[in-house]
Amino acid sequence: MQFQKLLNVIIVGISGEMIDFDFTLDQQIEIYHIAILYKGEARKCYLGKAYLAGCILMGAALEGVLLATLNTVPQLISDAKGVPHKDGKIKPLEDWKLEELIRVAEYIGWLPTFLSSESKWNKINIPKGDYVRLVQQIRNLVHPIEYEIKFGRKKVTKKYLDACFDIVDSAVIHLSAIIKINLSELRKEKKRRGLN
Repeated sequence: MQFQKLLNVIIVGISGEMIDFDFTLDQQIEIYHIAILYKGEARKCYLGKAYLAGCILMGAALEGVLLATLNTVPQLISDAKGVPHKDGKIKPLEDWKLEELIRVAEYIGWLPTFLSSESKWNKINIPKGDYVRLVQQIRNLVHPIEYEIKFGRKKVTKKYLDACFDIVDSAVIHLSAIIKINLSELRKEKKRRGLN
């Protein structure tokens, strides 16, 4: 439900106002639909007790949401610290890794954070960006060496997938509120400049 709400915010808010970046509005909407699909597939994994697969899908859903959301207000991205570059230019958004998407979202204040990517995770009093890093870490268990290093013979259990659902839903709600604010500011700036 949260994904659909964010999608509605984007569609209503940017139709006719989007500044071209890497994705057209249609592509952006399709990316959100894919994120919704991933979440639905993760739910099936949950019911089938395939918790690792579900966590990986929730990480992919988060990646889709961040891709399309960052595409919404490109002027914030162009000056952001940590924006990935290739050949002296900002990398095409489609080539960004989840780590890069999270880092830029943190920098522009969309996912507040206190921890670095190398920090130990502690669930007490950490903001959304730090929780999102946990989803990224669990999603990265798709790589066998990462799994062996981080988990050894332990299994990804139901509690991990529960956490992924909660964290991603919370991040989507937070991003939805941020997008509304950014789109409102964009409209005000366009009006001020007489660009209606």
